[in-house]
Amino acid sequence: MLMPDRDPREGKEISPEKQRQNRRYLLLLILNTLLFFMLYRILLAYAELTDKTFGSFLLMVLYMALLLGFGLAYLIYNRFFYRSGVTPEQLPADWSEEQKTDFLEDARKRVEKSKWMLLIIFPLVFTFFIDAVDLFIIDPFLRG
Repeated sequence: MLMPDRDPREGKEISPEKQRQNRRYLLLLILNTLLFFMLYRILLAYAELTDKTFGSFLLMVLYMALLLGFGLAYLIYNRFFYRSGVTPEQLPADWSEEQKTDFLEDARKRVEKSKWMLLIIFPLVFTFFIDAVDLFIIDPFLRG
């Protein structure tokens, strides 16, 4: 099975609805990755064919700016994940149980609401990773 039946963080069983959402998210992630990567490679090849090195430079800068922007937005929105892994016992003793629950629930909601940004961040990281492997590992062996 592609998706686990239990949540590894909480040990709870994952509902069929959540499994469907996760499968849909995984499919979107794969499709976005293919789309971002193919678009990147096609535009780089076009810039190389037309001898427009400035075009390839702009494309790389655009992808880097997107990655930086979405990466920072994801981290800032999730408050740099300083709330992850916090238990109610670690929160201030003068807080009520309701405040502690709200604090912890807010962190979970933020991660869930910002999950869509990962559909852009991961394809950009993958594209740059493959480009770096091509540039620094594969290309020297083919030319060497």
